[in-house]
Amino acid sequence: MKSLHQNEPRPLSLAEWRVDPPSDPEFRPAVWRRIQKRARETWTAYVRTHLVGWAVAGVMLTVGAGWTGHTFAQARLEAAREKMVVAYLTELDPRVLAKLPPSAK
Repeated sequence: MKSLHQNEPRPLSLAEWRVDPPSDPEFRPAVWRRIQKRARETWTAYVRTHLVGWAVAGVMLTVGAGWTGHTFAQARLEAAREKMVVAYLTELDPRVLAKLPPSAK
């Protein structure tokens, strides 16, 4: 959708506006100090500082895997139970097989 003011020039206050932040002479040395501090950090220190995040991720992964496994096991159990019931009913009365839907045979 076109704006009514699309072809108009920018207001003068916006055209003349400039951002000049004050320079900080300690900015670069502070960045390099932080980089060097992280470079000296050991693996155990990293794990210690991020333990909660990794623990939550591990618990979520374990719960997700358990839930998925349970769902697949239930599906297989239901399919096996249905086959067993059909086999049992056909041994009792072969006429039952003719009455079952084609998906249950």
